[in-house]
Amino acid sequence: MSNLFGSQLMQCKTEKQSGLDFIGKDHQQIITFLGLKNFSIKLSRSREEIIKNQISLDKLERSHLKLKNVHFSEIVILKSNGYPLVFHCSWRFNLKLNKINENPFECVEQKSKRDLFSLEYSGNFSLSSSFDFSNLGKKNKKKSDTLHSIFGKCKIKTDN
Repeated sequence: MSNLFGSQLMQCKTEKQSGLDFIGKDHQQIITFLGLKNFSIKLSRSREEIIKNQISLDKLERSHLKLKNVHFSEIVILKSNGYPLVFHCSWRFNLKLNKINENPFECVEQKSKRDLFSLEYSGNFSLSSSFDFSNLGKKNKKKSDTLHSIFGKCKIKTDN
């Protein structure tokens, strides 16, 4: 398993889709056109950073400080076509009850507040979006209200 380190770039690859059959049978071309076949993400805070912060708060032992069970971070999806998507994320984690690999980052896109991104500790991701298909042809002129999903894997990007 690869750890997810904050402030570090991860390389992601889409492996499956759901719902794109309604747009066309050329799923791979559609995903590539959207800039989501191969893309990068950048995490603002890693699980490790969140846990270290909670441990330092726990050590303060102040009665008015309570340990959080939900932690917030930001993920920026850097699409291969150059367009970024910003998501605000929550992670359910209790220092005394949970393990670092439990519970995914659950994220909501900040512009439309409709698109969803989920990232597991192992790097598995899902992105559910209405996507903008307006440039794909005459019959798809407007943005769909239906959410379609893509699934894949993210790995820590190395310089190799």
